[in-house]
Amino acid sequence: MKDIQSVSTDMQAHTVTVTFDDEEVSMQDVLGALNDAGYTVPDYRRLEADG
Repeated sequence: MKDIQSVSTDMQAHTVTVTFDDEEVSMQDVLGALNDAGYTVPDYRRLEADG
């Protein structure tokens, strides 16, 4: 997906961390892309970047 800066996963914790520019990509875009890839996102937490 364009404008995604990084993605990291923790398989043991069943989590994914996606870093993106929210002026270019919305949270709904990211959630939709994950859903389209076959992943269920039951809940999420938005964190602001440092700096």
